[in-house]
Amino acid sequence: MQEKKILSLDEKIQKLITSFNEIKEKYAVLLEEKNDLDKTNTEFKQLNSHNKEKIEEMEKIINQQKDEIEFLRNENRTLRKQVENYECNTNDALSKLDDVLDQIQEL
Repeated sequence: MQEKKILSLDEKIQKLITSFNEIKEKYAVLLEEKNDLDKTNTEFKQLNSHNKEKIEEMEKIINQQKDEIEFLRNENRTLRKQVENYECNTNDALSKLDDVLDQIQEL
């Protein structure tokens, strides 16, 4: 009977050791997975930060381009007005030349 108890105790100790080793192995696997996830998380954070910087740069460029477009539109309006004035002055000058030529022909 004493031998059965000892055997039973030995079996229980062996089961505990086996369970402990299994848990230890699972812990090692989980720890490795956690480290991989931490690494991936760090990479995503860096990528996210990089993307935010790029977005800010692009927004800055877009705003500069909007300002440039507005400047060019204003410049275009100004130049169109100048062209209209030149056309008007040219038409007036042509009209006066026609009058002068008509007067010369009448002489």
